[in-house]
Amino acid sequence: MTSWVAIAYGALDLRGWHENQSEVELMLLSTLPSEPMGLAGSPASLWRRLLEGPVSDAELAADERDLVREFAATGIASDDPNHSARIRRLSEPWLSSPLHEMVYALIASVARDHAIETVFIKGPVLCMQGLRSREHSGDVDVWVEPTRVTDLIRLMEPWGWRDSHDLWERYGLGHSVTIRPDEWGCEVDIHRRMTGCAMDDGQAFDELKHHVDPQEFAGVAAMVPNMAAHSVVAGLHALRPEAGLDPVPGSSRAVVRMLRRGGVPALQFAQDIRAVAALRAEIAAVFPGREQVDYEPPLNWEWNGAQSRAEVYLEAAKLLRWWQRPAFLLWSLWPSPEFTEASERFSGVRSRNAVSARLRRLARALKALHSR
Repeated sequence: MTSWVAIAYGALDLRGWHENQSEVELMLLSTLPSEPMGLAGSPASLWRRLLEGPVSDAELAADERDLVREFAATGIASDDPNHSARIRRLSEPWLSSPLHEMVYALIASVARDHAIETVFIKGPVLCMQGLRSREHSGDVDVWVEPTRVTDLIRLMEPWGWRDSHDLWERYGLGHSVTIRPDEWGCEVDIHRRMTGCAMDDGQAFDELKHHVDPQEFAGVAAMVPNMAAHSVVAGLHALRPEAGLDPVPGSSRAVVRMLRRGGVPALQFAQDIRAVAALRAEIAAVFPGREQVDYEPPLNWEWNGAQSRAEVYLEAAKLLRWWQRPAFLLWSLWPSPEFTEASERFSGVRSRNAVSARLRRLARALKALHSR
């Protein structure tokens, strides 16, 4: 006799959620590439019964047996009680946006099913830990074991996220890759490093894994940095130099507050990932005399703070082998349409087409180099 259990890549109970103005009781994300679905009435009741399962066909009415097979074909029920995506309990959304919580759950589920280690950073977890007041973030940030970044990008494609084919990632120079959705409305930043860690990417991620806490998103288990580690991670993000831009006003004071909340364990984590040099002034303010180290901030911290983006590319090229540099520099002047669009959006400019955007980019680069 076949028995059934509830599965999903994310599940939220909307019955008592204060923002729910509809009759939808459950928001579920199938284990098959799709967008979240809503259940109400008898289908929702049946799916909740499967949470306590296994539920055998003998316990189901004829129409329920048909419905549970529809669930299985849709990817929200299984006859395998040990299914990796089995859901055993429901909770209301704890993020202000249930859709964003589903994105976290999706990434965690995909990574789990393909043995990719991930740690979710920044975003609403910072608010939960008391490290910032703002709860919502427009995107999702996840730090991934460096050798699996490309794998996770590829695995997210069937779900509607697209890589911008950033050449920084091809050469391993960038700290993260942004993948953009067709429909979901939530970009994902996949980090291979945090700029400012003066150590090997793999070693830094291994250190991070020793400083994590469990956290659930839409019923799916995930890992986030503990408060002390997160204060350092968020500090590196807040203070990361941006070419041609002044530091955001108040960012140093905000980092000091976070490190103070993180306490001595935050200092220890900064030492473990060799981030003290990048956070020297802020660590000196919280831990006087503990900011002296025998290393400097990594090159990626230094060249990110160049006077212009053109200088960033020139300095970054020095990290490449000589035969890689011409193609990299040519691409930096005339990049792919996808990267050009993202760059224009970052600078707040809209172009009629990719060619005009590239021409403007080339003009900016020549002007910056001429003024050196």
